[in-house]
Amino acid sequence: MTNDRFKEYIYKASKIIEAYTYPLLHANKMSLPDIFASCLFVEVGSAYYLVTAAHAVRGNEAGLQTRGDGTLIDVVGRTTISSAPGADDFDIAAIRVDKETIIKNKIKTINKSMFASQIEVTNPHSRAVSGFLASMNKQAKVLNKIDKSLIGKCFTYFGDADFHGNYSIFNKSPDTHIGIEFMPGTDDSGKYLSTPPWPPRGISGGGAWLIPDMSQPELVFLEGIFIEGHKRAKKKYAFSTQLIHVIDFINDTHKNV
Repeated sequence: MTNDRFKEYIYKASKIIEAYTYPLLHANKMSLPDIFASCLFVEVGSAYYLVTAAHAVRGNEAGLQTRGDGTLIDVVGRTTISSAPGADDFDIAAIRVDKETIIKNKIKTINKSMFASQIEVTNPHSRAVSGFLASMNKQAKVLNKIDKSLIGKCFTYFGDADFHGNYSIFNKSPDTHIGIEFMPGTDDSGKYLSTPPWPPRGISGGGAWLIPDMSQPELVFLEGIFIEGHKRAKKKYAFSTQLIHVIDFINDTHKNV
């Protein structure tokens, strides 16, 4: 694969992923909205849910905002947040959003056809995480104060599909989580490949994506929700909660609504 073709595929896959990725904002001390996390809108059955990381919204459920159709919108709906006796390694929150809000604001939702569980892949090419890095989306630069439109930028980082790290030393499990290892290096032309700033504050709650074949960048599948990053021995690790368990969590905690 030539470098130009490789960059073209990366660009196309990134644009698709980023179209489904939304920022989460909360008012700062000056009552102006700041990006502090990321989220996705997922269809489960006939309902719609904003899904993000629990640690991002725990204690901050009120006053959340995200990007609407050209302006900021309030996030309103019943919220369920995972919990644990100790550290919450599941780390998922789901907010049920009414259909009118989805349609009115032209929000791009992820349905079952884009779930990684719907496909069978034996030798995938790449995995990626995507979200709104807080360090790259400072409030002064991302908000048009006249019409309250958001002009922040989403970032997508690609890693190898195979994970060689040790889940247990990070208190994670391959039955519940997806690991991605980011290593500085070069592509096949010798061009240096960057890795995310670490820790990647702001990406929490964004998607973990599977790209089965980089020569078909239009085929990307949601595999999980990014919850945390670690750095050890100069290597950077991203961990996400598997989508299949996120869907179970939504069904269990919203089943009577």
